[in-house]
Amino acid sequence: MLKRGVIALGVVLVAGTACSGGGGGGDEGAKQPPPQDTLRQASQAMRDLRSVAFSVATEGNPGVPLKGGDMRLLRGGDAEGTINLEQSGQAVEMKIVAVGETFYVKGVTGGWRRFPKQLAAAMYDPSAVLDPDRGIAKLLTSVAQPQAEKTEKVDGKDAYKVRGTLPKDVIAGLIPGLNGDVKGHVWVGTADHRLLKVRGDVNDGTVTVRFTEFDAPYKISAPA
Repeated sequence: MLKRGVIALGVVLVAGTACSGGGGGGDEGAKQPPPQDTLRQASQAMRDLRSVAFSVATEGNPGVPLKGGDMRLLRGGDAEGTINLEQSGQAVEMKIVAVGETFYVKGVTGGWRRFPKQLAAAMYDPSAVLDPDRGIAKLLTSVAQPQAEKTEKVDGKDAYKVRGTLPKDVIAGLIPGLNGDVKGHVWVGTADHRLLKVRGDVNDGTVTVRFTEFDAPYKISAPA
């Protein structure tokens, strides 16, 4: 059903919670700040954002319908972007716009369809991503057993790479259908402490999210 597919898709997209980037060697973890400090500073930096863009990519078989996507998001929850998913073995592309209390969805064929936000809020609320008490900021301070690894480049920026576990109870509202905690890595910019990338090991694959365009002056409006 289109409505349920869009809602589930949106949830997976935000989870990130989930894209490629970075690589290359760097300093060993021992030369980094304590990982708890790195995550705390990243949480504060992301807490103060007014807007952000993020892209998602999957590898292997993580067991989620989302195969890729690019979104732009305002702190208040308005969002727009394109997502690619797999349904019944077929690749499907959808455009999504969230404005106020309304969701707009457009497939490859046909025009825009609109749905009340209240129908999706129980599973996915875009405003949660930048909400300091529910979104990325909360996620960063909830990483269990963090360990500093090394400094790497992510899109040309130096970043601290930290390994840890994302508790299921913290990300359950962002990534539905998980059977347990998610092990993975986060990359935090050394210059501004902003979260640049997250990669989680999900089932038999990975989900990676890259964050860019921090505090860009987006203007998101309902489609014509």
